[in-house]
Amino acid sequence: MSSALFVDYYELLEVDPRASSQEIKAAYRACMVRDHADQNPGDQQAQERMILLTRAKQVLLDEHQRLVYDRQRSRWHAISAFGTAPPRWTGGRAPDTPFESSPHRVEVDLRDVSLTKLIVGVGVAAMVGGLSFAARTMADRASRRRRRRW
Repeated sequence: MSSALFVDYYELLEVDPRASSQEIKAAYRACMVRDHADQNPGDQQAQERMILLTRAKQVLLDEHQRLVYDRQRSRWHAISAFGTAPPRWTGGRAPDTPFESSPHRVEVDLRDVSLTKLIVGVGVAAMVGGLSFAARTMADRASRRRRRRW
C-alpha cells in the first residue's frame, strides 16, 4: 500500500470548496506560475507541488471525481476530530494514489484508535440508534391508541 496522506486540494489551490470551475482554473494557473519547477530552480519540492496541483485540477474539474473527493474530504475532517485521520500532506514527496477507482479514499486503521475513543464512539452510535428505535416505538404505540379510540 502506498503512503496514506490526505491532500486537501481546495487548500492546495487556495480556493473555497464552493468554487466554480472558472475559479479553479484561474487558481491552478496562478499556483502553477508561482510553484513551477522552472520558476523555482533551487526548490527540490517544486516538482511534487506541480504533480499535486495537476491532480487537484483534474479531480476538482470533473464533476463525478469532485463529488467523490468531497465525500472523502468530509470523512477525513470527521475522523480527524477523533485524532485518527491519516496525516495531512504538508510538503515533501507527493503521495501516490493507492486506489484506481477512488484515489482519495480515507482509511482508518482501528489499531490506531484508542480504546476509550472506540468505546465512546460505539456508545454514541448505540445511544442514537436506541433513541431512534424508542421514538419509532412510541410513535407506533400512539398510532395504535388513536386507531383503537375511533
